Amino acid sequence: MGFYLLRNRTILKLIGLLAGLLLLLGSARPAMALGDNIFDELTPKEIREESYFRLVDEQGELITLTGRRLKVGDRYLAADNRLYEVNTVDQYTARARFKEKVKLKTPPESAGQSLPTLSTQFLSSRPTRKIAIYHSHNAECYVPSDGTESVYGHGGIHAVGRAFRDALAAKGIRVLYSDNMHLPHDRGAYRRSRVTASYLLRKRPDAIFDLHRDAAPPETYSLLMDSEWLTKIQIVVGQDNPNTEVNQCFAFDLKGYSDRIYPGLVKGVLITPGDFNQDLSPLSLLLEVGAHTNTKESAENGVVHFSDVVAYYFYGPDYLSGKAPTDKVDRRTPPPALYRDTGGINRALSGTVLGFLIAGLGVALGFFIINEPQALVKAKNFWRELPERFSRGGRWLRNLPDHIARNLKEYPGNLRSSRQRLPEEGRQLREYIRRRASELSSAYRRWQSRLPDHLKSNWNESREDWHRQWKVARRLYLDLRGRLLPRK
Repeated sequence: MGFYLLRNRTILKLIGLLAGLLLLLGSARPAMALGDNIFDELTPKEIREESYFRLVDEQGELITLTGRRLKVGDRYLAADNRLYEVNTVDQYTARARFKEKVKLKTPPESAGQSLPTLSTQFLSSRPTRKIAIYHSHNAECYVPSDGTESVYGHGGIHAVGRAFRDALAAKGIRVLYSDNMHLPHDRGAYRRSRVTASYLLRKRPDAIFDLHRDAAPPETYSLLMDSEWLTKIQIVVGQDNPNTEVNQCFAFDLKGYSDRIYPGLVKGVLITPGDFNQDLSPLSLLLEVGAHTNTKESAENGVVHFSDVVAYYFYGPDYLSGKAPTDKVDRRTPPPALYRDTGGINRALSGTVLGFLIAGLGVALGFFIINEPQALVKAKNFWRELPERFSRGGRWLRNLPDHIARNLKEYPGNLRSSRQRLPEEGRQLREYIRRRASELSSAYRRWQSRLPDHLKSNWNESREDWHRQWKVARRLYLDLRGRLLPRK
Protein backbone atom coordinates (compact mmCIF):
# COMPACT_ATOMS: atom_id res chain seq x y z
CA MET A 1 0.00 0.00 0.00
CA GLY A 2 2.83 2.40 0.88
CA PHE A 3 4.42 1.79 -2.54
CA TYR A 4 1.23 2.74 -4.33
CA LEU A 5 0.80 5.88 -2.20
CA LEU A 6 4.38 6.88 -2.97
CA ARG A 7 3.82 6.20 -6.67
CA ASN A 8 0.64 8.32 -6.74
CA ARG A 9 2.38 11.21 -4.97
CA THR A 10 5.28 10.96 -7.40
CA ILE A 11 2.91 11.11 -10.37
CA LEU A 12 1.12 14.15 -8.89
CA LYS A 13 4.48 15.92 -8.39
CA LEU A 14 5.43 15.11 -11.97
CA ILE A 15 2.14 16.52 -13.27
CA GLY A 16 2.71 19.72 -11.29
CA LEU A 17 6.25 20.05 -12.63
CA LEU A 18 5.14 19.55 -16.23
CA ALA A 19 2.37 22.13 -15.75
CA GLY A 20 4.95 24.65 -14.57
CA LEU A 21 7.15 23.94 -17.57
CA LEU A 22 4.21 24.46 -19.90
CA LEU A 23 3.57 27.82 -18.25
CA LEU A 24 7.19 28.79 -18.87
CA LEU A 25 6.98 27.75 -22.51
CA GLY A 26 3.57 29.33 -23.18
CA SER A 27 3.56 32.76 -24.74
CA ALA A 28 1.35 35.37 -23.15
CA ARG A 29 -1.53 36.47 -25.30
CA PRO A 30 -1.85 40.19 -25.90
CA ALA A 31 -4.76 41.90 -24.23
CA MET A 32 -7.85 42.03 -26.41
CA ALA A 33 -10.17 44.93 -26.78
CA LEU A 34 -13.58 44.74 -25.18
CA GLY A 35 -15.31 44.40 -28.52
CA ASP A 36 -13.09 41.48 -29.45
CA ASN A 37 -14.63 39.44 -26.65
CA ILE A 38 -18.35 40.09 -26.77
CA PHE A 39 -19.09 41.95 -30.01
CA ASP A 40 -17.65 39.91 -32.86
CA GLU A 41 -20.15 37.84 -34.83
CA LEU A 42 -23.91 37.80 -35.18
CA THR A 43 -25.91 35.37 -33.06
CA PRO A 44 -27.70 32.43 -34.72
CA LYS A 45 -31.01 34.21 -34.12
CA GLU A 46 -29.81 37.35 -35.91
CA ILE A 47 -28.55 35.22 -38.81
CA ARG A 48 -31.90 33.44 -39.11
CA GLU A 49 -33.62 36.84 -39.13
CA GLU A 50 -31.13 38.01 -41.80
CA SER A 51 -30.04 40.93 -39.61
CA TYR A 52 -26.73 41.37 -41.39
CA PHE A 53 -24.47 44.37 -40.91
CA ARG A 54 -24.59 46.81 -43.83
CA LEU A 55 -21.51 48.87 -44.67
CA VAL A 56 -22.47 51.99 -46.62
CA ASP A 57 -20.50 54.99 -47.86
CA GLU A 58 -21.18 58.65 -47.18
CA GLN A 59 -23.85 58.74 -49.91
CA GLY A 60 -25.62 55.69 -48.46
CA GLU A 61 -24.46 53.35 -51.24
CA LEU A 62 -24.00 49.77 -50.13
CA ILE A 63 -20.37 48.59 -49.98
CA THR A 64 -20.88 45.11 -48.52
CA LEU A 65 -22.93 42.94 -46.18
CA THR A 66 -21.36 40.78 -43.49
CA GLY A 67 -22.11 38.65 -40.47
CA ARG A 68 -19.39 40.37 -38.45
CA ARG A 69 -20.33 43.21 -36.12
CA LEU A 70 -18.85 46.36 -37.57
CA LYS A 71 -17.50 48.98 -35.17
CA VAL A 72 -16.22 52.53 -35.30
CA GLY A 73 -12.63 52.45 -36.49
CA ASP A 74 -13.03 49.37 -38.68
CA ARG A 75 -11.46 49.71 -42.12
CA TYR A 76 -12.51 47.99 -45.30
CA LEU A 77 -10.70 47.72 -48.62
CA ALA A 78 -13.48 47.24 -51.16
CA ALA A 79 -13.35 45.31 -54.42
CA ASP A 80 -12.41 48.51 -56.33
CA ASN A 81 -9.47 49.06 -53.89
CA ARG A 82 -11.13 52.06 -52.25
CA LEU A 83 -10.30 52.13 -48.54
CA TYR A 84 -13.09 53.14 -46.13
CA GLU A 85 -13.16 53.71 -42.37
CA VAL A 86 -16.28 53.30 -40.25
CA ASN A 87 -17.14 56.50 -38.36
CA THR A 88 -20.71 55.79 -37.12
CA VAL A 89 -22.72 52.65 -36.37
CA ASP A 90 -26.50 52.75 -35.99
CA GLN A 91 -28.15 49.39 -35.27
CA TYR A 92 -27.06 47.19 -38.18
CA THR A 93 -25.84 49.99 -40.46
CA ALA A 94 -22.22 51.15 -40.40
CA ARG A 95 -21.49 54.37 -42.27
CA ALA A 96 -17.92 54.75 -43.54
CA ARG A 97 -15.99 57.63 -45.00
CA PHE A 98 -13.69 57.27 -47.98
CA LYS A 99 -10.01 57.53 -47.06
CA GLU A 100 -7.97 56.77 -50.17
CA LYS A 101 -7.63 54.71 -53.30
CA VAL A 102 -5.00 52.08 -52.52
CA LYS A 103 -2.53 51.11 -55.22
CA LEU A 104 -1.90 47.42 -54.69
CA LYS A 105 1.20 45.50 -55.67
CA THR A 106 0.72 43.26 -58.68
CA PRO A 107 2.73 40.34 -60.06
CA PRO A 108 5.99 41.34 -61.74
CA GLU A 109 5.97 41.60 -65.50
CA SER A 110 9.03 39.37 -65.74
CA ALA A 111 8.08 35.72 -65.72
CA GLY A 112 11.40 34.83 -64.16
CA GLN A 113 10.85 36.90 -61.05
CA SER A 114 9.03 34.85 -58.42
CA LEU A 115 9.42 36.45 -55.01
CA PRO A 116 6.85 39.14 -54.09
CA THR A 117 7.78 42.53 -52.73
CA LEU A 118 6.81 41.64 -49.17
CA SER A 119 9.12 38.64 -49.26
CA THR A 120 12.10 40.64 -50.46
CA GLN A 121 11.50 43.07 -47.62
CA PHE A 122 11.19 40.53 -44.79
CA LEU A 123 12.69 37.23 -45.94
CA SER A 124 16.42 36.59 -45.91
CA SER A 125 16.29 33.05 -47.28
CA ARG A 126 14.39 30.89 -49.72
CA PRO A 127 10.77 29.90 -49.01
CA THR A 128 10.19 26.50 -47.42
CA ARG A 129 7.37 25.69 -49.91
CA LYS A 130 5.02 24.82 -47.04
CA ILE A 131 1.56 26.32 -46.40
CA ALA A 132 -0.42 25.68 -43.19
CA ILE A 133 -4.25 25.50 -42.99
CA TYR A 134 -6.58 25.04 -40.01
CA HIS A 135 -10.12 25.90 -38.83
CA SER A 136 -10.91 27.80 -35.63
CA HIS A 137 -14.67 27.40 -36.18
CA ASN A 138 -15.12 23.76 -37.16
CA ALA A 139 -18.92 23.87 -37.00
CA GLU A 140 -19.50 26.30 -39.91
CA CYS A 141 -21.61 24.89 -42.77
CA TYR A 142 -23.21 25.88 -46.07
CA VAL A 143 -27.01 25.64 -45.87
CA PRO A 144 -27.78 24.70 -49.54
CA SER A 145 -25.34 21.77 -49.42
CA ASP A 146 -25.21 20.78 -45.73
CA GLY A 147 -28.83 21.52 -44.82
CA THR A 148 -27.84 23.62 -41.81
CA GLU A 149 -25.68 26.62 -40.98
CA SER A 150 -23.80 24.87 -38.18
CA VAL A 151 -23.19 21.42 -36.70
CA TYR A 152 -21.47 20.26 -33.55
CA GLY A 153 -18.58 18.57 -35.32
CA HIS A 154 -16.82 18.76 -38.67
CA GLY A 155 -18.88 21.23 -40.70
CA GLY A 156 -18.81 21.89 -44.42
CA ILE A 157 -15.91 24.31 -43.96
CA HIS A 158 -13.64 21.27 -43.57
CA ALA A 159 -14.48 20.13 -47.12
CA VAL A 160 -13.44 23.60 -48.31
CA GLY A 161 -10.18 23.29 -46.35
CA ARG A 162 -9.47 19.92 -47.94
CA ALA A 163 -10.13 21.36 -51.41
CA PHE A 164 -7.62 24.14 -50.64
CA ARG A 165 -5.12 21.54 -49.40
CA ASP A 166 -5.48 19.30 -52.46
CA ALA A 167 -5.18 22.22 -54.90
CA LEU A 168 -1.93 23.39 -53.29
CA ALA A 169 -0.56 19.85 -53.05
CA ALA A 170 -1.24 19.31 -56.77
CA LYS A 171 1.20 22.15 -57.45
CA GLY A 172 3.99 20.44 -55.53
CA ILE A 173 3.52 22.53 -52.37
CA ARG A 174 3.68 20.73 -49.05
CA VAL A 175 0.49 21.46 -47.09
CA LEU A 176 0.33 21.32 -43.29
CA TYR A 177 -3.39 20.76 -42.82
CA SER A 178 -5.06 20.33 -39.42
CA ASP A 179 -8.68 19.34 -38.88
CA ASN A 180 -8.37 19.53 -35.08
CA MET A 181 -11.61 20.36 -33.29
CA HIS A 182 -11.99 23.62 -31.32
CA LEU A 183 -15.67 23.35 -30.40
CA PRO A 184 -17.92 24.98 -29.42
CA HIS A 185 -18.28 27.87 -31.85
CA ASP A 186 -17.65 30.78 -29.49
CA ARG A 187 -14.96 33.35 -28.72
CA GLY A 188 -13.03 30.68 -26.83
CA ALA A 189 -12.52 28.81 -30.09
CA TYR A 190 -9.65 31.15 -31.02
CA ARG A 191 -7.99 30.44 -27.69
CA ARG A 192 -8.33 26.71 -28.27
CA SER A 193 -7.16 26.91 -31.90
CA ARG A 194 -4.10 28.87 -30.78
CA VAL A 195 -2.52 25.57 -29.76
CA THR A 196 -3.09 24.19 -33.27
CA ALA A 197 -1.71 27.32 -34.94
CA SER A 198 1.39 27.27 -32.71
CA TYR A 199 2.01 23.60 -33.51
CA LEU A 200 1.74 24.23 -37.27
CA LEU A 201 4.06 27.25 -37.07
CA ARG A 202 6.76 25.13 -35.43
CA LYS A 203 7.03 23.37 -38.81
CA ARG A 204 8.07 26.75 -40.36
CA PRO A 205 5.45 27.26 -43.11
CA ASP A 206 5.69 30.22 -45.46
CA ALA A 207 2.14 31.27 -44.45
CA ILE A 208 -0.78 30.04 -42.36
CA PHE A 209 -4.50 30.44 -43.14
CA ASP A 210 -7.53 30.05 -40.85
CA LEU A 211 -10.54 29.15 -43.06
CA HIS A 212 -14.05 30.37 -42.20
CA ARG A 213 -17.28 31.27 -43.93
CA ASP A 214 -19.25 34.50 -43.52
CA ALA A 215 -22.98 35.07 -42.94
CA ALA A 216 -24.58 37.12 -45.74
CA PRO A 217 -27.05 36.82 -48.64
CA PRO A 218 -25.78 34.53 -51.42
CA GLU A 219 -25.31 37.31 -53.98
CA THR A 220 -22.78 39.02 -51.68
CA TYR A 221 -20.24 36.28 -52.39
CA SER A 222 -21.44 34.64 -55.61
CA LEU A 223 -19.20 35.02 -58.67
CA LEU A 224 -19.57 33.61 -62.19
CA MET A 225 -16.16 33.03 -63.76
CA ASP A 226 -15.64 31.18 -67.04
CA SER A 227 -19.18 29.72 -66.91
CA GLU A 228 -18.48 28.33 -63.44
CA TRP A 229 -20.05 29.48 -60.18
CA LEU A 230 -17.70 30.07 -57.29
CA THR A 231 -17.65 32.15 -54.16
CA LYS A 232 -15.58 35.23 -53.52
CA ILE A 233 -13.18 35.38 -50.60
CA GLN A 234 -12.95 38.03 -47.91
CA ILE A 235 -9.72 38.47 -45.97
CA VAL A 236 -9.93 39.51 -42.30
CA VAL A 237 -7.03 41.19 -40.47
CA GLY A 238 -7.03 41.71 -36.68
CA GLN A 239 -5.97 45.10 -35.35
CA ASP A 240 -5.03 44.00 -31.83
CA ASN A 241 -1.63 42.45 -32.43
CA PRO A 242 1.89 43.80 -33.05
CA ASN A 243 1.94 42.29 -36.58
CA THR A 244 -1.09 44.24 -37.82
CA GLU A 245 0.83 46.35 -40.35
CA VAL A 246 2.56 43.34 -41.92
CA ASN A 247 -0.65 41.27 -41.83
CA GLN A 248 -2.43 44.09 -43.67
CA CYS A 249 0.39 44.44 -46.20
CA PHE A 250 0.24 40.67 -46.81
CA ALA A 251 -3.55 40.79 -47.31
CA PHE A 252 -3.32 43.75 -49.69
CA ASP A 253 -0.59 42.01 -51.69
CA LEU A 254 -2.69 38.86 -52.07
CA LYS A 255 -5.62 40.95 -53.28
CA GLY A 256 -3.36 42.69 -55.80
CA TYR A 257 -2.19 39.36 -57.18
CA SER A 258 -5.75 38.04 -57.22
CA ASP A 259 -6.99 41.11 -59.10
CA ARG A 260 -4.38 40.43 -61.75
CA ILE A 261 -5.15 36.75 -62.45
CA TYR A 262 -8.75 36.35 -61.15
CA PRO A 263 -10.47 39.79 -61.03
CA GLY A 264 -13.21 39.88 -58.42
CA LEU A 265 -12.16 36.72 -56.57
CA VAL A 266 -11.10 38.62 -53.42
CA LYS A 267 -14.09 40.83 -52.61
CA GLY A 268 -12.35 42.86 -49.92
CA VAL A 269 -10.16 43.09 -46.85
CA LEU A 270 -11.76 43.78 -43.46
CA ILE A 271 -9.50 45.24 -40.76
CA THR A 272 -11.30 44.90 -37.42
CA PRO A 273 -10.53 44.58 -33.68
CA GLY A 274 -9.21 41.22 -32.53
CA ASP A 275 -6.03 39.25 -33.07
CA PHE A 276 -7.36 35.95 -34.54
CA ASN A 277 -4.01 34.39 -33.50
CA GLN A 278 -2.29 36.56 -36.11
CA ASP A 279 0.18 37.74 -33.47
CA LEU A 280 1.84 34.33 -33.87
CA SER A 281 3.03 35.16 -37.40
CA PRO A 282 2.95 38.23 -39.67
CA LEU A 283 2.01 35.94 -42.58
CA SER A 284 -1.19 34.69 -40.94
CA LEU A 285 -4.63 35.54 -42.33
CA LEU A 286 -8.27 34.66 -41.74
CA LEU A 287 -10.13 33.77 -44.96
CA GLU A 288 -13.92 33.86 -45.24
CA VAL A 289 -14.78 31.61 -48.18
CA GLY A 290 -18.33 32.48 -49.16
CA ALA A 291 -21.33 32.73 -46.84
CA HIS A 292 -23.66 30.21 -45.21
CA THR A 293 -26.17 30.82 -48.01
CA ASN A 294 -23.75 29.76 -50.77
CA THR A 295 -23.22 26.17 -51.85
CA LYS A 296 -20.27 24.22 -50.52
CA GLU A 297 -19.26 23.26 -54.08
CA SER A 298 -18.98 26.91 -55.16
CA ALA A 299 -16.88 27.64 -52.04
CA GLU A 300 -14.56 24.77 -52.98
CA ASN A 301 -14.22 26.21 -56.50
CA GLY A 302 -13.43 29.62 -55.04
CA VAL A 303 -10.70 28.38 -52.73
CA VAL A 304 -9.16 26.28 -55.53
CA HIS A 305 -8.79 29.47 -57.60
CA PHE A 306 -7.34 31.21 -54.54
CA SER A 307 -4.68 28.50 -54.30
CA ASP A 308 -3.32 29.81 -57.61
CA VAL A 309 -3.01 33.26 -56.03
CA VAL A 310 -1.09 31.91 -53.02
CA ALA A 311 1.20 29.78 -55.20
CA TYR A 312 1.88 32.66 -57.60
CA TYR A 313 2.57 35.07 -54.74
CA PHE A 314 5.11 32.91 -52.93
CA TYR A 315 6.64 30.72 -55.61
CA GLY A 316 6.15 32.42 -58.96
CA PRO A 317 4.13 31.83 -62.14
CA ASP A 318 5.61 28.36 -62.71
CA TYR A 319 3.32 27.03 -59.98
CA LEU A 320 0.17 28.15 -61.81
CA SER A 321 0.52 25.22 -64.18
CA GLY A 322 0.34 22.74 -61.33
CA LYS A 323 3.94 21.60 -61.78
CA ALA A 324 6.56 22.62 -59.29
CA PRO A 325 10.00 23.75 -60.52
CA THR A 326 12.67 21.06 -60.57
CA ASP A 327 15.00 22.76 -58.11
CA LYS A 328 14.95 21.26 -54.63
CA VAL A 329 14.62 23.13 -51.39
CA ASP A 330 17.91 23.36 -49.51
CA ARG A 331 17.03 21.77 -46.16
CA ARG A 332 20.12 23.35 -44.57
CA THR A 333 18.83 26.83 -45.36
CA PRO A 334 17.55 28.55 -42.19
CA PRO A 335 13.85 29.41 -42.02
CA PRO A 336 12.69 32.83 -43.27
CA ALA A 337 13.81 35.82 -41.25
CA LEU A 338 10.19 36.85 -40.96
CA TYR A 339 9.57 34.04 -38.49
CA ARG A 340 12.82 34.63 -36.68
CA ASP A 341 11.65 38.18 -36.02
CA THR A 342 8.32 37.13 -34.50
CA GLY A 343 9.66 34.27 -32.44
CA GLY A 344 6.29 32.46 -32.31
CA ILE A 345 5.79 30.51 -29.10
CA ASN A 346 9.47 30.88 -28.11
CA ARG A 347 9.32 34.66 -27.75
CA ALA A 348 9.02 34.44 -23.93
CA LEU A 349 12.28 32.49 -23.48
CA SER A 350 15.45 34.04 -22.11
CA GLY A 351 18.77 32.74 -20.86
CA THR A 352 17.56 32.51 -17.25
CA VAL A 353 14.39 30.69 -18.19
CA LEU A 354 16.40 28.25 -20.29
CA GLY A 355 18.58 27.45 -17.28
CA PHE A 356 15.55 26.69 -15.09
CA LEU A 357 14.03 24.73 -17.96
CA ILE A 358 17.08 22.46 -18.29
CA ALA A 359 17.15 21.79 -14.54
CA GLY A 360 13.42 21.06 -14.48
CA LEU A 361 13.65 18.76 -17.45
CA GLY A 362 16.40 16.80 -15.75
CA VAL A 363 14.16 16.20 -12.73
CA ALA A 364 11.24 15.34 -15.02
CA LEU A 365 13.38 12.79 -16.87
CA GLY A 366 14.25 11.11 -13.57
CA PHE A 367 10.56 10.78 -12.70
CA PHE A 368 9.83 9.47 -16.19
CA ILE A 369 12.48 6.74 -15.90
CA ILE A 370 10.92 5.53 -12.64
CA ASN A 371 7.24 5.72 -13.61
CA GLU A 372 7.05 5.48 -17.39
CA PRO A 373 7.97 2.29 -19.32
CA GLN A 374 8.92 4.24 -22.46
CA ALA A 375 10.83 6.94 -20.56
CA LEU A 376 14.23 6.24 -22.14
CA VAL A 377 12.84 6.37 -25.68
CA LYS A 378 11.08 9.66 -24.94
CA ALA A 379 14.25 11.04 -23.35
CA LYS A 380 16.31 10.17 -26.44
CA ASN A 381 13.79 11.90 -28.69
CA PHE A 382 13.88 14.99 -26.49
CA TRP A 383 17.69 15.22 -26.51
CA ARG A 384 17.69 14.90 -30.30
CA GLU A 385 15.39 17.92 -30.52
CA LEU A 386 17.25 19.96 -27.87
CA PRO A 387 19.85 21.54 -30.24
CA GLU A 388 17.08 22.90 -32.45
CA ARG A 389 15.36 24.37 -29.39
CA PHE A 390 18.59 26.13 -28.40
CA SER A 391 19.04 27.33 -31.98
CA ARG A 392 15.57 28.89 -32.05
CA GLY A 393 16.24 30.58 -28.69
CA GLY A 394 19.49 32.06 -30.02
CA ARG A 395 17.79 33.34 -33.16
CA TRP A 396 15.09 34.96 -31.03
CA LEU A 397 17.70 36.75 -28.89
CA ARG A 398 19.55 38.01 -31.98
CA ASN A 399 16.37 39.49 -33.40
CA LEU A 400 15.10 40.91 -30.09
CA PRO A 401 16.32 44.53 -30.72
CA ASP A 402 14.56 44.69 -34.09
CA HIS A 403 11.43 43.18 -32.57
CA ILE A 404 11.39 45.78 -29.76
CA ALA A 405 12.02 48.64 -32.21
CA ARG A 406 9.14 47.54 -34.45
CA ASN A 407 6.78 47.24 -31.47
CA LEU A 408 7.75 50.72 -30.23
CA LYS A 409 7.13 52.13 -33.70
CA GLU A 410 3.69 50.53 -33.98
CA TYR A 411 2.63 51.17 -30.36
CA PRO A 412 1.41 54.82 -30.74
CA GLY A 413 -0.79 53.95 -33.71
CA ASN A 414 -2.28 50.90 -31.99
CA LEU A 415 -2.88 52.88 -28.78
CA ARG A 416 -4.53 55.72 -30.71
CA SER A 417 -6.78 53.28 -32.57
CA SER A 418 -7.80 51.54 -29.32
CA ARG A 419 -8.56 54.90 -27.66
CA GLN A 420 -10.76 55.90 -30.61
CA ARG A 421 -12.71 52.64 -30.38
CA LEU A 422 -13.18 52.80 -26.59
CA PRO A 423 -16.14 55.31 -26.47
CA GLU A 424 -18.08 53.42 -29.14
CA GLU A 425 -17.49 50.08 -27.43
CA GLY A 426 -18.56 51.60 -24.12
CA ARG A 427 -21.73 52.85 -25.76
CA GLN A 428 -22.40 49.42 -27.24
CA LEU A 429 -21.84 47.83 -23.83
CA ARG A 430 -24.30 50.23 -22.19
CA GLU A 431 -26.85 49.51 -24.91
CA TYR A 432 -26.32 45.77 -24.47
CA ILE A 433 -26.79 46.02 -20.69
CA ARG A 434 -29.83 48.29 -21.14
CA ARG A 435 -31.36 45.89 -23.66
CA ARG A 436 -30.78 42.87 -21.44
CA ALA A 437 -32.17 44.73 -18.40
CA SER A 438 -35.25 45.70 -20.40
CA GLU A 439 -35.78 42.10 -21.51
CA LEU A 440 -35.43 40.83 -17.93
CA SER A 441 -37.77 43.54 -16.66
CA SER A 442 -40.39 42.67 -19.27
CA ALA A 443 -40.10 38.98 -18.46
CA TYR A 444 -40.49 39.73 -14.75
CA ARG A 445 -43.58 41.90 -15.36
CA ARG A 446 -45.14 39.19 -17.50
CA TRP A 447 -44.46 36.62 -14.78
CA GLN A 448 -45.80 38.97 -12.10
CA SER A 449 -49.00 39.65 -14.07
CA ARG A 450 -49.60 35.94 -14.52
CA LEU A 451 -48.78 35.03 -10.91
CA PRO A 452 -52.31 35.51 -9.42
CA ASP A 453 -53.85 33.40 -12.16
CA HIS A 454 -51.24 30.70 -11.60
CA LEU A 455 -51.82 30.73 -7.84
CA LYS A 456 -55.60 30.63 -8.25
CA SER A 457 -55.38 27.83 -10.79
CA ASN A 458 -53.01 25.83 -8.61
CA TRP A 459 -55.24 26.38 -5.55
CA ASN A 460 -58.34 25.20 -7.41
CA GLU A 461 -56.53 22.16 -8.76
CA SER A 462 -55.13 21.34 -5.31
CA ARG A 463 -58.53 21.75 -3.64
CA GLU A 464 -60.19 19.47 -6.18
CA ASP A 465 -57.40 16.91 -5.77
CA TRP A 466 -57.74 17.01 -1.98
CA HIS A 467 -61.50 16.59 -2.31
CA ARG A 468 -61.04 13.53 -4.53
CA GLN A 469 -58.47 12.06 -2.17
CA TRP A 470 -60.83 12.62 0.78
CA LYS A 471 -63.65 10.81 -1.01
CA VAL A 472 -61.36 7.88 -1.85
CA ALA A 473 -60.06 7.71 1.73
CA ARG A 474 -63.59 7.91 3.21
CA ARG A 475 -64.82 5.17 0.89
CA LEU A 476 -61.90 2.95 1.85
CA TYR A 477 -62.50 3.65 5.53
CA LEU A 478 -66.19 2.76 5.31
CA ASP A 479 -65.43 -0.36 3.33
CA LEU A 480 -62.76 -1.44 5.82
CA ARG A 481 -65.04 -0.75 8.79
CA GLY A 482 -67.82 -2.77 7.18
CA ARG A 483 -65.48 -5.73 6.74
CA LEU A 484 -63.94 -5.63 10.22
CA LEU A 485 -66.79 -4.68 12.52
CA PRO A 486 -69.42 -7.34 13.21
CA ARG A 487 -72.84 -6.69 11.88
CA LYS A 488 -75.68 -6.30 14.38
